[in-house]
Amino acid sequence: MTVEKVCFVTPEDIISVRFQCGNKDCGASVIVPISRLINGDIGLLITGACQRCRTASGFNIGMKDLENFLAFNELLAKLKDTMQGKNLKFSLQIECPEYPK
Repeated sequence: MTVEKVCFVTPEDIISVRFQCGNKDCGASVIVPISRLINGDIGLLITGACQRCRTASGFNIGMKDLENFLAFNELLAKLKDTMQGKNLKFSLQIECPEYPK
């Protein structure tokens, strides 16, 4: 017998996102509630340097990558409401966490 563990995340499961510094010596992070992805100004957070180590994010105003990333976050925030009442379930498969035995 083979057992496979599969994990999925639905739009209803997403309550916040984490933006984490990619500097291997830092790792500071900011957690933003999903509702603030639309109402808040995450563009400043994304384009600004890390508050702890001052490393640049790599996103700059006017970059197509920044526009895409901001659009993705806005769509992510709207996904739960978009799917509500529809006869289609949407989920993302994620790597299942390993728990100690």
